[in-house]
Amino acid sequence: MAEKFAAAGMSLFGYGALADLAPFLKRNTIKKVLIVTDASIRKLGLLKPVQTALMDGGAESVVFDGVMSNPTLENVSAGVKLMKDNECDGIVAVGGGSANDCAKAICILEANGGELRDYVGGNKAKEKGKYLIAVNTTAGTGSEVSRAFLISDEKEKRKLIFKDDYAMPDIAVNDVQLMMNLPASITAQTGMDALTHAIEGYISTGRFALTDLLAKDAIKLIYDNLELVVQEPHNKIAREKMSLGQYLAGLSFGSSGLGLVHAMAHQLGAEYHLAHGLCNAILLPVVMDYDLNYCPERFAEIARILDADKCIGKNSEECAFYAVELVDKLSEKVGTKVWLDDFGVKEEDLSHLAERALEDGCILTAPHIPEKEEIIKLFKKVMRS
Repeated sequence: MAEKFAAAGMSLFGYGALADLAPFLKRNTIKKVLIVTDASIRKLGLLKPVQTALMDGGAESVVFDGVMSNPTLENVSAGVKLMKDNECDGIVAVGGGSANDCAKAICILEANGGELRDYVGGNKAKEKGKYLIAVNTTAGTGSEVSRAFLISDEKEKRKLIFKDDYAMPDIAVNDVQLMMNLPASITAQTGMDALTHAIEGYISTGRFALTDLLAKDAIKLIYDNLELVVQEPHNKIAREKMSLGQYLAGLSFGSSGLGLVHAMAHQLGAEYHLAHGLCNAILLPVVMDYDLNYCPERFAEIARILDADKCIGKNSEECAFYAVELVDKLSEKVGTKVWLDDFGVKEEDLSHLAERALEDGCILTAPHIPEKEEIIKLFKKVMRS
């Protein structure tokens, strides 16, 4: 069976990359787009340069800024209605994973009709939607180069997972000019999210040679630059390296799959509306410590990637534990080493969360699928009490 690799049709990189959008809009005769974003992105003033780039390409824009941090079925329906009412012929996501996921869902539902639940799983859509551009403002989720998206079902308190070739953005834009003024907390959380993507992609059972190469470079770039961009948000070089690192991580996990960290984090987001990147950051070190029992050499290699000199003379088991230590310390340095119960997570909910984690599609490519009680224990390790 062939190894399959998926990526956005075109990617634009670098400071001021937005300016290069115009020719693509003109070539594809895009006249009016729906901008999918959230209120905080609008407040930060990040829509103005995007709208300028769109106008330069001859496209008007209609703004939907109702996307929640964990986008919902209602968000998607509202976006589809606005898109149809304004006869938009393109979609532009502006933001991180939330905006991108919501835009992908709007794209699929607007083109195919019915209920979004009809498309849960892989490649359920029959038609490709309108031209889709993902303008990334974080570094980040890698979702601008992924065909996967997650939407929250608030009634069921469950995250619905989709993976569809027709949801892949036509253009991915990583313009670090849009990332310079992000709050430190968002920079840290989305950066740890990207590191989780890279690490889980590297240890995934769905990995292959190409995804490994991408994941290894992503791990190094993110680890070496995350603390720096948190401390120096206007460091252009570090921002560009983080942008590239999260992009490579997105390419890796988009074809290899993820694992237990994401399976658990999705449940926290659905149940408590917690930011996805923060959930991943909290869980990553403890799940790494669990997973290294099933692929120790992979974790040993991660340690060598991060700090080769300190691994000299250490055996694979020692290196594997060192990898966990390094990631744990990074999380502490950037402020994401916190406790779940500080955010309202209750011990009596852990059994339910563990059951849902076992039903999550991301767990299928984990190095080892745990028992329910093991997942409960992992949750408890990141509880204060």
